[in-house]
Amino acid sequence: MQKMKRITALLLSAAMLLPAAGFSAYAETESEQEAVTDTAAEAPEYAPRSEDEVFAKMRIAAENDRLALWVWDTEKLDTDNDEKPEDLFALVNKENGYVWWSSPVNARCDSIATPAIRSKLASCMVLTDAQISRRSKTEFSSGDLLKTVIIQKPVKDGIRITYNFRKCGIKVPVSYLLREDHLEVRIDTGDITEKHGTDDDEPQLAQALAVLNGFGAADSTEEGYFVIPDGSGAVIRFNNKKNTAEPYCQMIYGTDITAVPKTKGPVVKGVSLPMYGICKGENALLAVASEGEGNCQLCADVSGKGQSNTEYNRCYFKFILRSSDQFYLGGDQMQPLDVYETKMQPRSIAVRYYPLTVSDSINADGSELLDYTDIAARYRQYLLEEQQVQVRSEPDDARLHVDLYGGCMKQRNLLGFPVFMKTAVTDYDDMLQIVQNLREAGADRLQISLNRWTDAGIRGRIDSKAKPSDTLGGRSAFRKLTAYLDAEDIDWYAAFSNTAFYSGNGYWALTDTAVRVSGAFARIVDYESAYGVPYGKKKTMSLLSPAAFPKLFEKLGRSCASAGLSGVSPAELSGSLYGDYGKQSYTARDTAKQYVTDALQEMQKNCSVLSEHPNAYVLPQTDVITDLPLCSSGFHIFDGDIPLYQLVLHGVIPYTTESVNGSADPQRTVLRAVAAGSDLRFDLLGAEADALKDTDFDVYYYGYADDWTEQAVQYYRFARDVLRQVSDSYIISYTEENSIITTRYANGTETVTDLEEGAVTCGSVTRQLKDYIREGAAAVS
Repeated sequence: MQKMKRITALLLSAAMLLPAAGFSAYAETESEQEAVTDTAAEAPEYAPRSEDEVFAKMRIAAENDRLALWVWDTEKLDTDNDEKPEDLFALVNKENGYVWWSSPVNARCDSIATPAIRSKLASCMVLTDAQISRRSKTEFSSGDLLKTVIIQKPVKDGIRITYNFRKCGIKVPVSYLLREDHLEVRIDTGDITEKHGTDDDEPQLAQALAVLNGFGAADSTEEGYFVIPDGSGAVIRFNNKKNTAEPYCQMIYGTDITAVPKTKGPVVKGVSLPMYGICKGENALLAVASEGEGNCQLCADVSGKGQSNTEYNRCYFKFILRSSDQFYLGGDQMQPLDVYETKMQPRSIAVRYYPLTVSDSINADGSELLDYTDIAARYRQYLLEEQQVQVRSEPDDARLHVDLYGGCMKQRNLLGFPVFMKTAVTDYDDMLQIVQNLREAGADRLQISLNRWTDAGIRGRIDSKAKPSDTLGGRSAFRKLTAYLDAEDIDWYAAFSNTAFYSGNGYWALTDTAVRVSGAFARIVDYESAYGVPYGKKKTMSLLSPAAFPKLFEKLGRSCASAGLSGVSPAELSGSLYGDYGKQSYTARDTAKQYVTDALQEMQKNCSVLSEHPNAYVLPQTDVITDLPLCSSGFHIFDGDIPLYQLVLHGVIPYTTESVNGSADPQRTVLRAVAAGSDLRFDLLGAEADALKDTDFDVYYYGYADDWTEQAVQYYRFARDVLRQVSDSYIISYTEENSIITTRYANGTETVTDLEEGAVTCGSVTRQLKDYIREGAAAVS
């Protein structure tokens, strides 16, 4: 039977004829999917125990003035009864004695969980293993004492534990190190050993590793919540009884876009910050994935069946050790094969856990409860001190940011034949007129982004030269525009979109396209709005390999410096991360991340850098931010949205909203922006909606400048009068009750935003939005 399975697997692999370096694949259907093995089915019954009883079997592995790390004491084991060390440790905060357990001390007594899930809950490490010929994945829990051997080794500042998952033959060494104010968990994937298989046995591939899935888990009686950096931010309250909702699990920095789905998935805001928080009244915890986060998921679930299937609420990181993809063998109607990288790339994984107490609170109202503003404050401190993020915010500053869009390709008839030609939508003269109109209407602090302003950008090719487009008016018209911007002290940024591309300009689909894990080329497709299937009328674009980034950005940087550009933007690349899994150009996501940061660091030497909804690794090289969302992805498990990203960055780097005029309710967006300390952003074009039909710009149907110039300035003036008072100050408190949002700043300023009344009170002054906008504008809904 095993021989037949091996032959089948080999035939399937050979039939694919894929150009990837190598992969492992298996099909997974409901009938074929192997359920998680109940490895603890024969484990003994456990009686509940107190924390003191557990501490009696532990010892201090490391301690300092603030923290102590307790681990299982192997010398206290009852060897006569074959007692084994438990996979359990405690992080004690000496300030108040609060204990953060790696797993609930009574995880094995959970009345809801099955034995296998109890073992998982009692584990520091949960390994996901892929077997090829069996076409299945299996989870192995380090807390399964019958199937896992735990070996301790003292090291400086902590302990190193090697987990030997005997069932699959995989060994994972993990270091637990006590730092001055946090616990650091470190894993080097190069130290992980795997079972590679023999003639009579199949290889075992380590596919993912969940780290401390039970750390700080809250039981069914506790009150508190998880802080989730999804979109602007969200909270998941303990025991919220949302048992029919899907557990939360999203890739940090977004899914790898090389794996293009057959149909369009749900629209999500993404996770741009590699962190989460746990708030438990007088105690809180910040967790930061500080290394290896480029290929990592953030997971959370709540107590009850259908969610965690335990009595506990959990939040944790799950690191992907091998990237995956799907391949359709024999057409789209066939069940896809799940494909994994053959080689596990060596990289460092590190997670930091910062315990917080009331003395760490930034809230000056005397409250003894820690909340998400304290989580945000500690993460901000981490960015400033550990990641070298620089303070860019200035006092008395409020900006109106406007994105201008130059040209696009549009189908026209030439001698009776349909051809796509470069077409000006907003030429340089139009741009100049729009900016002048904004200035005359009262926009005294403007900030401009120029999009699709080069011929290469208009044609959808890789943009490696800062050369103005002849289609938009040429060099002389561009100089006239930029001369006015400079004379009026208007900050402007030239955007270069270099991810999806068409062949040309020195970059070709056959040589410079990223390769998927499955071995296919990564193509970017548009989807129909109604059905979510690929839109067949548009030519498919290629996805530029990250391996091309170093030379591309070196060339682009020289061109920008030669052209004298004062500001640049990498466009969507600041918030998008993907790899290349081909033989010749292999680039892991973590490597691609480094390429981007290196490129922006070099550019920042000569230019100011604007980043669109940036991932955290881009922040040290960022001077201005746009497109921070004011809401989360809205998953059913969430209990409310918070402006977490804004709480972290206010007073550090100036930021804007997503497009106000592109939102469903512009007035409500403006009100929420003011409450979150956010500047406003608008999309403006020189053509009406009918001129944009069947072009890439049709998504900006709402952006005709003549319709929005006056109102954009009115919204800006309303926001400016409040935001100037707090532009360089941290937010120390943010609460929302019904339709009232109260925001307090470190400089003592307090704003109260009434979403229903459309008003903001700052100090003794109440400003009504209706007093600023032109007659006939839509009311707040």
